[in-house]
Amino acid sequence: MRVSVLSVLMFGSVTLAMSADSSACTRVFMNMYPGYMVSARNLDYFGPADPSLVITPRGVTHTGGNGNNVARWTVHYGSIAIYADNIFPMDGMNEKGLAAHSLYYENGELSQKDNINKPVIESSAWVGYILDNYSSVQEAVNGLKNNVRLVAKKLPIDYDSDTKHLAIEDKSGDSAIIEIDKGTVHIYHNRNYRVMTNPPSYPEQLKNFQKYSGLTDNDMPGGTTAGDRFVRASHNLMQIPSPDNKEQAQGFIEQVINSSLHPLTTKIDKDTQDFIDLYAKYGTDQKQNKGYGTYWTTVADLSHSEYHFKSVSAISEVFVPLSKINFSKGHSIKRIRHIYNYAQKGWEGNLLHRKWESDND
Repeated sequence: MRVSVLSVLMFGSVTLAMSADSSACTRVFMNMYPGYMVSARNLDYFGPADPSLVITPRGVTHTGGNGNNVARWTVHYGSIAIYADNIFPMDGMNEKGLAAHSLYYENGELSQKDNINKPVIESSAWVGYILDNYSSVQEAVNGLKNNVRLVAKKLPIDYDSDTKHLAIEDKSGDSAIIEIDKGTVHIYHNRNYRVMTNPPSYPEQLKNFQKYSGLTDNDMPGGTTAGDRFVRASHNLMQIPSPDNKEQAQGFIEQVINSSLHPLTTKIDKDTQDFIDLYAKYGTDQKQNKGYGTYWTTVADLSHSEYHFKSVSAISEVFVPLSKINFSKGHSIKRIRHIYNYAQKGWEGNLLHRKWESDND
C-alpha cells in the first residue's frame, strides 16, 4: 500500500528542523485496525534517565506537585509506568486502557493563565494525574479543561519537573495532544493525531509539514531532527498492514518507532551540549550515559492490556500483563529500579514473576 505523506497531514505533528534535538522523543499510535490499538514511544536523551518500572494500585493518595494550591487525589485506576530516576512518571498506561506520554516541549509562558483558582498539576505529575483519574481520552480532556490548572516549570530546574507536552490515547482509538503556549492550554483532540515529536506548537508543525506534499517511499528524509522523525513515522505508520494477532500488532508498531530512533553517540551541537551539561547533574546513575541517542522504547498494547519495555542495552524485551495485576485498594506500590539493565540480570519476557520492591517493605 502506498500512501503519500500529504494524506496523513492530520495524523500527527512535526517539529521545524533543528541542527540537533536536545531532548528528542517520538510517540506513534496505531489505531487504524479494530482490536489492535497499540502505541509506542522512544526516549532520546543523553542517558536513559535511570528508569524504574512502577505499579500503582487503587486507593493510593497523590499530589500535583510541591507548590501552592496543588491538587490532591486518590488513585481511581491502577497503572504501570516508567519513572525517570525513580522520581516522576513520564510514560505509562492504566488498567482501563488509557496511555499517557510526556515528551520535551518548550512551552513559552509556562503557567496556564485561566483556571487560576483550580488546583495545580505541575508537569512532574501530569502523566500520573491522567493515569490515576481517567479511563478514556474524552474523560481526561474534560478533566484537564475543567478541573485543574497546569503548570510547567522553567529551566534551570529541580530534576523532578521540566517543560513538556503530552500525548494520550485509549483502547477505543481516541487520541489527544496537550500543550501550553503563552499561558494557554491547547488540547488537540482527534483520533487522527497519531504521531508526536517535539516543538514548535502543533499548528506550526502542521503548517510546516505541508512542504512534504507528495512524498513517496524514496523521498523520505533520513535525519534525526524532529521534523525528519515525524515524516518517517507518519509515512511508515500508514503502510502497516492489518495485523492477524497481537504479536504482529506489537511488532508492526515497533518497526515504525524504530524508524525514528536516534543512534547513540550521534554528533551534537553546542546547544545540545549545553542542555546535557544542565541536566546531567540531576541523574542518579551517570554510568548509564553513553552519549546522546535513543535509550529505550515502550509499547502500550491497549487492546490486550500489555506494557512492554525495550532497552538499547538488550536484544530482548520485557513486559507486564496488566490483566494479571491485582490493583485492589490496600496493596502497596511496587517497583523495579534500574529496569534499563534487565538484560544484564538475565531477564526477558514477563516480569510479574520477578522480585518487585514494595514501598511498604
